[in-house]
Amino acid sequence: MRPLTPLFHVIALCALLCTTYAPLSQAAEKGVLLTESVQLKVADAFLEEGEYYRAVTEYKRFLILFPDSERADYAHFKTGLACYQGEEFETAAKSFRYVHERFGDSAYAPQACYLEGLTYWKNRQFGAARNALETVVRAYPQSESAPLALIAAAMLALEQDYLTTSRRSLQTLAGSYPEHPVAPKTSQALKLLDQYETLPRKSEVLAGLMSALVPGSGYFYAEHYGDGITAFVINALAIAGIVTAAGQENYAVAGIVGGVGLPFYFGNIYGSANAAKKWNLAIRKELRNQLELVLSCDFW
Repeated sequence: MRPLTPLFHVIALCALLCTTYAPLSQAAEKGVLLTESVQLKVADAFLEEGEYYRAVTEYKRFLILFPDSERADYAHFKTGLACYQGEEFETAAKSFRYVHERFGDSAYAPQACYLEGLTYWKNRQFGAARNALETVVRAYPQSESAPLALIAAAMLALEQDYLTTSRRSLQTLAGSYPEHPVAPKTSQALKLLDQYETLPRKSEVLAGLMSALVPGSGYFYAEHYGDGITAFVINALAIAGIVTAAGQENYAVAGIVGGVGLPFYFGNIYGSANAAKKWNLAIRKELRNQLELVLSCDFW
């Protein structure tokens, strides 16, 4: 048998290479070209499905792959939205602030500024929230976010018990945006604020002093009657135990009973003041709920 020639080896190698890479070339023809739209569709899909972390990753990938894209404002805005819905409020606030500071003319800038305010509010940063909401009204008065910002500002002020500020925001809403669906309802909301100002308040100091003099009486003042009875009975038993032991000249037992009863006595004072605070908070929460119903403000 004659040995194979070098030419035969070359032909065999070429055939093998063609066989190996043909399927790969065909697969490449069927592949998807990564464009801006494709990358954003991937990120948007994760956001819609509630996969917030993965959505943020894909939006950031878009910004890396297409740094000069005209849709960068959209990617930054959606990054903030994904962080907001994922309750990463600090990161969300940074993204929203970047949008309206870097892309002031963007269609997403007003809403980004508005959501920045809500994000600060969620994070209990009331001063920053108020400033952001005021910026929406001042910088983007013609946007759909401006009246929403006024509603949010009114509710934020109410949460801080700043009734004058809350009233001013509602009056601005009615005067500047009379065509807004909520504007006709502001008169009813203002009446609720007037009623709130005339509601009785429970003094935390008075509640504490009352319980210091007569244990449990501060609870009764704050309308926590069950807690008041419990505090009175426990402290009365402790006092009776101290008096009885002292009358029998058993001062060690009197000291022990007094040591055990003392935390209950001070707890009764603190608890009474806290009960008065809770009473006031409950009144404010009830008014807030009524205002939300009146204003139909699902602004979260």
